[in-house]
Amino acid sequence: MTIGLKVLSVLVVLSTLSLGCAGDSQSSEQAVIAATSAVAPNGQELATADEASSIESFFSPEILADGQPVAAYFEGKGSSELGPLVTAKDYSLIVASDSGPLKISIEDSDGRRVVYERPATEGTGSHQTGQLVGGDLSISVEASEEVSWVIVVTGELVAASEKLENADQGLSEPTADASGPGSGYATLYIGHSFGTPFAERLGDFADNSGIVGHSQSIVFRGGNTNGNPEGLWNDEVARAEIQSILDQGKTDLLIMICCPADPRNPASYWGIPKWVDYALAQNPDTKFGLPLPWLDSPAQYPDADEFANNWNMLHERLWLTVLSNLRSRYPDTHFLNIPHGAAAVELRNRFEAGTLTDVSALVGNKGSAIFRDDQGHPDDILHDLGTLIWLGLIYEVDLSIYPAGDSGKRISSYETDLREIAKSIVDEENQR
Repeated sequence: MTIGLKVLSVLVVLSTLSLGCAGDSQSSEQAVIAATSAVAPNGQELATADEASSIESFFSPEILADGQPVAAYFEGKGSSELGPLVTAKDYSLIVASDSGPLKISIEDSDGRRVVYERPATEGTGSHQTGQLVGGDLSISVEASEEVSWVIVVTGELVAASEKLENADQGLSEPTADASGPGSGYATLYIGHSFGTPFAERLGDFADNSGIVGHSQSIVFRGGNTNGNPEGLWNDEVARAEIQSILDQGKTDLLIMICCPADPRNPASYWGIPKWVDYALAQNPDTKFGLPLPWLDSPAQYPDADEFANNWNMLHERLWLTVLSNLRSRYPDTHFLNIPHGAAAVELRNRFEAGTLTDVSALVGNKGSAIFRDDQGHPDDILHDLGTLIWLGLIYEVDLSIYPAGDSGKRISSYETDLREIAKSIVDEENQR
Protein backbone atom coordinates (compact mmCIF):
# COMPACT_ATOMS: atom_id res chain seq x y z
CA MET A 1 0.00 0.00 0.00
CA THR A 2 1.04 3.60 -0.37
CA ILE A 3 2.15 5.20 2.86
CA GLY A 4 -0.11 8.13 3.73
CA LEU A 5 -0.80 10.29 6.75
CA LYS A 6 -1.91 7.36 8.91
CA VAL A 7 1.36 5.53 8.35
CA LEU A 8 3.32 8.69 8.92
CA SER A 9 1.88 8.80 12.42
CA VAL A 10 3.53 5.44 13.04
CA LEU A 11 6.92 7.09 12.69
CA VAL A 12 6.08 9.51 15.47
CA VAL A 13 4.74 6.75 17.71
CA LEU A 14 7.68 4.43 17.12
CA SER A 15 10.05 7.17 18.14
CA THR A 16 8.67 6.85 21.68
CA LEU A 17 9.08 3.09 21.97
CA SER A 18 11.54 1.36 24.24
CA LEU A 19 11.69 -2.30 25.16
CA GLY A 20 13.13 -4.65 27.68
CA CYS A 21 14.81 -3.21 30.74
CA ALA A 22 14.77 0.40 29.66
CA GLY A 23 16.19 3.37 31.37
CA ASP A 24 19.23 2.81 29.20
CA SER A 25 17.54 3.29 25.85
CA GLN A 26 19.01 5.90 23.56
CA SER A 27 17.78 8.14 20.77
CA SER A 28 18.71 7.83 17.12
CA GLU A 29 18.49 10.15 14.15
CA GLN A 30 17.08 7.37 11.99
CA ALA A 31 13.67 5.79 11.63
CA VAL A 32 12.13 3.16 9.40
CA ILE A 33 8.62 2.29 8.34
CA ALA A 34 7.87 -0.89 6.39
CA ALA A 35 4.72 -1.39 4.33
CA THR A 36 3.46 -4.02 1.92
CA SER A 37 2.82 -2.67 -1.57
CA ALA A 38 2.83 -3.24 -5.33
CA VAL A 39 5.78 -2.81 -7.71
CA ALA A 40 6.98 0.71 -8.53
CA PRO A 41 7.33 2.23 -12.05
CA ASN A 42 10.63 2.98 -13.77
CA GLY A 43 13.00 5.46 -12.21
CA GLN A 44 12.74 9.14 -12.99
CA GLU A 45 14.27 12.43 -11.91
CA LEU A 46 12.08 14.32 -9.45
CA ALA A 47 11.74 18.07 -9.49
CA THR A 48 13.32 20.15 -6.74
CA ALA A 49 10.77 21.39 -4.22
CA ASP A 50 9.77 25.00 -4.68
CA GLU A 51 10.47 27.53 -2.00
CA ALA A 52 6.87 27.52 -0.81
CA SER A 53 7.12 23.90 0.34
CA SER A 54 8.44 23.27 3.82
CA ILE A 55 11.29 20.80 4.29
CA GLU A 56 9.05 18.66 6.49
CA SER A 57 6.37 18.45 3.80
CA PHE A 58 8.87 17.88 1.02
CA PHE A 59 10.56 15.10 2.97
CA SER A 60 7.32 13.23 3.63
CA PRO A 61 7.40 9.84 1.87
CA GLU A 62 4.00 10.17 0.21
CA ILE A 63 5.08 13.41 -1.48
CA LEU A 64 8.41 11.96 -2.55
CA ALA A 65 6.82 8.74 -3.84
CA ASP A 66 4.08 10.66 -5.69
CA GLY A 67 1.69 7.71 -5.76
CA GLN A 68 4.28 4.96 -6.05
CA PRO A 69 4.06 2.11 -3.53
CA VAL A 70 6.43 2.50 -0.59
CA ALA A 71 8.15 -0.58 0.85
CA ALA A 72 10.22 1.26 3.49
CA TYR A 73 11.69 4.64 4.22
CA PHE A 74 14.54 5.97 6.31
CA GLU A 75 15.40 9.42 7.56
CA GLY A 76 18.57 10.59 9.22
CA LYS A 77 21.45 12.99 9.39
CA GLY A 78 25.06 12.29 8.44
CA SER A 79 26.49 8.89 7.56
CA SER A 80 24.64 5.65 8.29
CA GLU A 81 24.35 1.97 7.37
CA LEU A 82 20.78 0.80 6.62
CA GLY A 83 19.43 -2.71 6.29
CA PRO A 84 19.55 -5.52 5.62
CA LEU A 85 16.21 -5.56 3.79
CA VAL A 86 14.76 -8.12 1.40
CA THR A 87 12.75 -6.65 -1.47
CA ALA A 88 10.15 -8.92 -3.04
CA LYS A 89 10.32 -7.27 -6.48
CA ASP A 90 12.41 -4.83 -8.44
CA TYR A 91 12.54 -1.46 -6.73
CA SER A 92 14.04 2.01 -6.88
CA LEU A 93 15.40 4.47 -4.34
CA ILE A 94 14.16 8.01 -3.93
CA VAL A 95 16.74 10.18 -2.17
CA ALA A 96 15.98 13.65 -0.80
CA SER A 97 18.37 15.91 1.10
CA ASP A 98 18.62 19.50 2.25
CA SER A 99 22.22 19.89 1.07
CA GLY A 100 25.36 17.99 0.06
CA PRO A 101 27.76 16.29 -0.09
CA LEU A 102 25.85 13.02 -0.06
CA LYS A 103 26.70 9.60 -1.50
CA ILE A 104 24.34 6.61 -1.55
CA SER A 105 25.68 3.11 -2.17
CA ILE A 106 23.88 -0.22 -2.17
CA GLU A 107 25.06 -3.78 -1.69
CA ASP A 108 23.05 -6.59 -3.26
CA SER A 109 23.61 -9.77 -5.26
CA ASP A 110 25.59 -7.76 -7.84
CA GLY A 111 28.00 -6.42 -5.22
CA ARG A 112 28.53 -2.92 -3.85
CA ARG A 113 28.14 0.20 -5.99
CA VAL A 114 27.26 3.90 -5.85
CA VAL A 115 23.75 4.70 -7.11
CA TYR A 116 23.57 8.42 -6.32
CA GLU A 117 25.99 11.19 -5.44
CA ARG A 118 25.30 14.84 -4.71
CA PRO A 119 28.11 17.39 -4.52
CA ALA A 120 28.53 19.99 -1.77
CA THR A 121 25.57 22.19 -2.68
CA GLU A 122 22.84 23.95 -0.71
CA GLY A 123 19.09 23.64 -1.17
CA THR A 124 16.54 20.86 -0.89
CA GLY A 125 16.28 18.44 -3.79
CA SER A 126 15.58 14.82 -4.66
CA HIS A 127 16.51 12.10 -7.12
CA GLN A 128 15.02 8.73 -8.06
CA THR A 129 17.21 5.90 -9.32
CA GLY A 130 16.27 3.57 -12.13
CA GLN A 131 14.88 0.10 -11.47
CA LEU A 132 17.11 -2.10 -9.31
CA VAL A 133 16.90 -5.88 -9.06
CA GLY A 134 14.98 -7.15 -6.02
CA GLY A 135 16.43 -9.35 -3.31
CA ASP A 136 18.80 -8.80 -0.38
CA LEU A 137 19.66 -5.13 0.04
CA SER A 138 21.83 -2.99 2.29
CA ILE A 139 22.14 0.79 1.88
CA SER A 140 25.13 2.92 2.84
CA VAL A 141 24.86 6.68 3.36
CA GLU A 142 27.98 8.85 3.32
CA ALA A 143 27.30 12.46 4.28
CA SER A 144 28.58 15.25 6.47
CA GLU A 145 26.94 15.64 9.87
CA GLU A 146 24.98 18.70 8.71
CA VAL A 147 23.20 16.92 5.84
CA SER A 148 19.65 15.73 6.55
CA TRP A 149 18.26 13.09 4.21
CA VAL A 150 15.35 10.78 3.51
CA ILE A 151 15.51 7.54 1.51
CA VAL A 152 12.32 5.92 0.19
CA VAL A 153 12.47 2.33 -1.05
CA THR A 154 9.70 1.80 -3.59
CA GLY A 155 8.16 -1.57 -4.34
CA GLU A 156 7.53 -4.27 -1.77
CA LEU A 157 9.41 -6.02 1.02
CA VAL A 158 9.17 -9.76 1.47
CA ALA A 159 6.06 -10.20 3.61
CA ALA A 160 6.68 -11.38 7.15
CA SER A 161 3.81 -13.83 6.81
CA GLU A 162 5.09 -15.38 3.59
CA LYS A 163 5.68 -19.09 4.12
CA LEU A 164 8.98 -20.48 2.94
CA GLU A 165 9.08 -23.88 1.30
CA ASN A 166 9.86 -27.03 3.27
CA ALA A 167 8.48 -25.52 6.50
CA ASP A 168 11.52 -23.31 6.97
CA GLN A 169 9.43 -20.77 8.87
CA GLY A 170 9.02 -22.67 12.13
CA LEU A 171 10.70 -25.13 14.42
CA SER A 172 10.56 -28.74 13.33
CA GLU A 173 8.35 -30.71 15.66
CA PRO A 174 10.37 -32.35 18.41
CA THR A 175 7.98 -35.30 18.62
CA ALA A 176 5.95 -37.58 16.41
CA ASP A 177 2.88 -36.44 18.33
CA ALA A 178 3.42 -32.85 19.47
CA SER A 179 0.34 -32.95 21.71
CA GLY A 180 2.00 -35.48 24.00
CA PRO A 181 5.37 -36.36 25.53
CA GLY A 182 8.43 -35.95 23.34
CA SER A 183 12.10 -35.04 23.11
CA GLY A 184 13.40 -31.79 24.50
CA TYR A 185 15.93 -29.27 23.26
CA ALA A 186 19.25 -28.30 24.75
CA THR A 187 18.36 -24.63 25.10
CA LEU A 188 20.49 -21.54 25.65
CA TYR A 189 18.83 -18.25 26.58
CA ILE A 190 20.88 -15.07 26.36
CA GLY A 191 19.36 -11.78 27.40
CA HIS A 192 17.85 -9.48 29.98
CA SER A 193 15.15 -9.76 32.63
CA PHE A 194 12.16 -9.37 30.33
CA GLY A 195 12.95 -12.88 29.09
CA THR A 196 14.93 -14.59 31.85
CA PRO A 197 11.91 -15.48 34.07
CA PHE A 198 10.28 -17.34 31.18
CA ALA A 199 13.47 -19.17 30.27
CA GLU A 200 13.80 -20.25 33.91
CA ARG A 201 10.21 -21.45 34.23
CA LEU A 202 10.22 -23.17 30.83
CA GLY A 203 12.15 -26.09 32.32
CA ASP A 204 9.46 -26.71 34.93
CA PHE A 205 6.68 -26.43 32.36
CA ALA A 206 8.50 -28.80 29.98
CA ASP A 207 9.03 -31.36 32.75
CA ASN A 208 5.31 -31.24 33.52
CA SER A 209 4.41 -31.62 29.86
CA GLY A 210 6.11 -34.95 29.27
CA ILE A 211 9.04 -33.37 27.43
CA VAL A 212 12.03 -35.64 28.00
CA GLY A 213 15.54 -34.24 27.90
CA HIS A 214 14.85 -30.51 28.00
CA SER A 215 17.89 -28.70 29.36
CA GLN A 216 18.79 -25.06 29.50
CA SER A 217 21.59 -22.65 30.12
CA ILE A 218 21.07 -18.95 30.78
CA VAL A 219 23.48 -16.07 30.28
CA PHE A 220 21.89 -13.00 31.84
CA ARG A 221 22.86 -9.35 31.68
CA GLY A 222 20.64 -6.70 33.26
CA GLY A 223 19.30 -3.82 31.22
CA ASN A 224 18.27 -3.72 27.59
CA THR A 225 21.56 -2.22 26.41
CA ASN A 226 23.54 -4.96 28.16
CA GLY A 227 21.15 -7.83 27.50
CA ASN A 228 20.18 -7.43 23.86
CA PRO A 229 22.13 -9.41 21.21
CA GLU A 230 24.23 -6.39 20.28
CA GLY A 231 25.20 -5.61 23.87
CA LEU A 232 26.07 -9.23 24.58
CA TRP A 233 28.28 -9.39 21.49
CA ASN A 234 30.10 -6.20 22.47
CA ASP A 235 30.63 -7.42 26.05
CA GLU A 236 33.81 -9.51 25.79
CA VAL A 237 33.13 -11.38 29.04
CA ALA A 238 29.52 -12.20 28.16
CA ARG A 239 30.47 -13.13 24.61
CA ALA A 240 33.15 -15.53 25.84
CA GLU A 241 30.69 -17.11 28.28
CA ILE A 242 28.09 -17.64 25.57
CA GLN A 243 30.59 -18.87 23.02
CA SER A 244 32.00 -21.40 25.48
CA ILE A 245 28.54 -22.99 25.66
CA LEU A 246 28.00 -22.88 21.91
CA ASP A 247 31.49 -24.28 21.30
CA GLN A 248 30.35 -27.60 22.74
CA GLY A 249 28.20 -28.02 19.63
CA LYS A 250 25.25 -29.33 21.64
CA THR A 251 22.92 -26.31 21.65
CA ASP A 252 19.69 -27.17 19.80
CA LEU A 253 17.87 -23.89 20.42
CA LEU A 254 19.41 -20.46 20.98
CA ILE A 255 16.94 -17.87 22.30
CA MET A 256 17.81 -14.16 21.95
CA ILE A 257 15.46 -11.44 23.15
CA CYS A 258 14.65 -8.19 21.36
CA CYS A 259 15.48 -5.28 21.13
CA PRO A 260 18.31 -2.91 20.22
CA ALA A 261 18.44 0.53 21.79
CA ASP A 262 16.62 2.01 18.79
CA PRO A 263 14.21 -0.66 17.53
CA ARG A 264 13.12 1.65 14.69
CA ASN A 265 16.46 1.32 12.93
CA PRO A 266 16.85 -2.00 11.06
CA ALA A 267 20.64 -1.61 11.01
CA SER A 268 20.67 -1.77 14.81
CA TYR A 269 19.67 -5.46 14.78
CA TRP A 270 23.16 -6.43 13.59
CA GLY A 271 23.82 -8.54 16.71
CA ILE A 272 21.33 -11.26 15.78
CA PRO A 273 23.17 -12.37 12.59
CA LYS A 274 26.46 -12.29 14.51
CA TRP A 275 25.13 -14.86 16.99
CA VAL A 276 23.38 -16.87 14.27
CA ASP A 277 26.59 -17.18 12.25
CA TYR A 278 28.59 -18.20 15.31
CA ALA A 279 26.04 -20.74 16.54
CA LEU A 280 25.61 -22.33 13.11
CA ALA A 281 29.37 -22.69 12.78
CA GLN A 282 29.34 -24.84 15.94
CA ASN A 283 26.13 -26.72 15.16
CA PRO A 284 24.55 -26.24 11.71
CA ASP A 285 21.25 -27.64 13.01
CA THR A 286 20.82 -24.94 15.66
CA LYS A 287 17.35 -23.40 15.79
CA PHE A 288 16.67 -19.87 16.99
CA GLY A 289 13.90 -18.42 19.15
CA LEU A 290 13.36 -14.66 19.10
CA PRO A 291 11.07 -13.36 21.86
CA LEU A 292 9.50 -9.91 21.64
CA PRO A 293 8.57 -8.62 25.13
CA TRP A 294 6.08 -5.90 26.02
CA LEU A 295 6.88 -2.20 26.26
CA ASP A 296 8.70 -1.25 29.41
CA SER A 297 7.44 1.33 31.95
CA PRO A 298 3.82 0.39 31.16
CA ALA A 299 2.31 3.14 33.30
CA GLN A 300 3.63 5.75 30.87
CA TYR A 301 0.92 4.62 28.43
CA PRO A 302 -2.35 6.19 29.61
CA ASP A 303 -4.60 3.28 28.68
CA ALA A 304 -4.69 -0.25 27.33
CA ASP A 305 -5.42 0.88 23.78
CA GLU A 306 -2.29 2.99 23.50
CA PHE A 307 -0.20 0.28 25.15
CA ALA A 308 -1.56 -2.29 22.68
CA ASN A 309 -1.32 -0.08 19.60
CA ASN A 310 2.32 0.77 20.24
CA TRP A 311 3.29 -2.86 20.81
CA ASN A 312 1.31 -4.09 17.80
CA MET A 313 2.97 -1.53 15.53
CA LEU A 314 6.40 -2.59 16.69
CA HIS A 315 5.55 -6.28 16.26
CA GLU A 316 3.81 -6.05 12.90
CA ARG A 317 5.88 -3.39 11.17
CA LEU A 318 9.37 -4.04 12.46
CA TRP A 319 9.84 -7.29 14.35
CA LEU A 320 8.12 -9.51 11.77
CA THR A 321 10.19 -7.84 9.05
CA VAL A 322 13.38 -8.59 10.98
CA LEU A 323 12.30 -12.24 11.21
CA SER A 324 11.36 -12.38 7.53
CA ASN A 325 14.75 -11.00 6.54
CA LEU A 326 16.51 -13.57 8.72
CA ARG A 327 14.51 -16.41 7.18
CA SER A 328 15.42 -15.19 3.71
CA ARG A 329 19.08 -14.77 4.63
CA TYR A 330 19.26 -18.24 6.25
CA PRO A 331 16.72 -20.31 4.26
CA ASP A 332 17.79 -23.64 5.78
CA THR A 333 17.58 -22.44 9.38
CA HIS A 334 14.52 -22.34 11.64
CA PHE A 335 13.58 -19.03 13.29
CA LEU A 336 10.72 -18.99 15.78
CA ASN A 337 8.88 -15.83 16.75
CA ILE A 338 7.91 -15.79 20.44
CA PRO A 339 5.70 -12.70 20.93
CA HIS A 340 5.15 -13.05 24.67
CA GLY A 341 4.61 -9.30 24.83
CA ALA A 342 1.11 -10.09 23.57
CA ALA A 343 0.44 -11.63 27.00
CA ALA A 344 0.92 -8.26 28.70
CA VAL A 345 -1.24 -6.56 26.07
CA GLU A 346 -4.11 -9.01 26.59
CA LEU A 347 -3.91 -8.90 30.38
CA ARG A 348 -3.96 -5.11 30.44
CA ASN A 349 -6.92 -5.06 28.03
CA ARG A 350 -8.86 -7.33 30.36
CA PHE A 351 -7.79 -5.47 33.48
CA GLU A 352 -9.06 -2.13 32.19
CA ALA A 353 -12.24 -3.79 30.92
CA GLY A 354 -12.85 -5.08 34.45
CA THR A 355 -12.68 -8.75 33.48
CA LEU A 356 -9.29 -9.63 35.02
CA THR A 357 -10.32 -10.50 38.56
CA ASP A 358 -7.03 -12.13 39.56
CA VAL A 359 -5.23 -8.82 40.08
CA SER A 360 -6.11 -5.52 41.71
CA ALA A 361 -3.58 -3.19 40.07
CA LEU A 362 -1.59 -2.66 36.91
CA VAL A 363 1.60 -2.28 38.95
CA GLY A 364 1.75 -3.51 42.53
CA ASN A 365 3.03 -5.89 45.16
CA LYS A 366 3.98 -9.42 44.21
CA GLY A 367 0.98 -11.47 43.20
CA SER A 368 -1.51 -8.60 43.10
CA ALA A 369 -0.74 -7.00 39.74
CA ILE A 370 0.27 -7.60 36.13
CA PHE A 371 3.65 -5.92 36.63
CA ARG A 372 5.55 -6.06 39.91
CA ASP A 373 7.41 -2.74 39.50
CA ASP A 374 7.36 0.49 37.52
CA GLN A 375 9.97 -0.89 35.13
CA GLY A 376 7.43 -3.47 34.01
CA HIS A 377 8.91 -6.74 35.26
CA PRO A 378 6.28 -9.50 35.24
CA ASP A 379 4.20 -10.33 38.27
CA ASP A 380 2.87 -13.87 38.75
CA ILE A 381 0.03 -13.88 36.23
CA LEU A 382 2.13 -12.42 33.42
CA HIS A 383 4.99 -14.76 34.32
CA ASP A 384 2.76 -17.82 34.00
CA LEU A 385 0.94 -16.67 30.86
CA GLY A 386 4.17 -15.72 29.12
CA THR A 387 5.73 -19.09 29.91
CA LEU A 388 2.67 -20.86 28.51
CA ILE A 389 3.27 -19.00 25.25
CA TRP A 390 6.93 -20.04 25.22
CA LEU A 391 5.93 -23.66 25.91
CA GLY A 392 3.26 -23.73 23.21
CA LEU A 393 5.44 -22.22 20.50
CA ILE A 394 8.66 -24.11 21.28
CA TYR A 395 7.18 -27.56 21.96
CA GLU A 396 3.75 -27.29 20.29
CA VAL A 397 2.04 -29.14 23.12
CA ASP A 398 -1.70 -29.03 23.72
CA LEU A 399 -2.02 -26.12 26.13
CA SER A 400 -5.46 -27.24 27.24
CA ILE A 401 -3.71 -30.22 28.89
CA TYR A 402 -0.12 -29.18 29.50
CA PRO A 403 1.58 -28.37 31.72
CA ALA A 404 0.15 -30.83 34.22
CA GLY A 405 1.40 -31.54 37.74
CA ASP A 406 2.06 -28.72 40.17
CA SER A 407 2.56 -26.24 37.33
CA GLY A 408 -0.83 -27.16 35.90
CA LYS A 409 -2.48 -26.77 39.31
CA ARG A 410 -1.06 -23.26 39.62
CA ILE A 411 -2.30 -22.35 36.14
CA SER A 412 -5.75 -23.70 36.99
CA SER A 413 -5.89 -21.69 40.22
CA TYR A 414 -6.41 -18.44 38.30
CA GLU A 415 -9.98 -17.35 37.68
CA THR A 416 -8.84 -16.16 34.26
CA ASP A 417 -8.41 -18.95 31.71
CA LEU A 418 -4.71 -18.49 30.95
CA ARG A 419 -4.65 -21.63 28.84
CA GLU A 420 -7.26 -20.20 26.50
CA ILE A 421 -5.43 -16.88 26.17
CA ALA A 422 -2.09 -18.57 25.51
CA LYS A 423 -3.61 -20.94 22.97
CA SER A 424 -5.17 -18.01 21.10
CA ILE A 425 -1.83 -16.17 20.90
CA VAL A 426 0.04 -19.33 19.88
CA ASP A 427 -2.56 -20.24 17.24
CA GLU A 428 -2.41 -16.75 15.75
CA GLU A 429 1.36 -16.97 15.48
CA ASN A 430 1.25 -20.46 13.94
CA GLN A 431 -1.18 -19.25 11.28
CA ARG A 432 1.20 -16.59 9.94
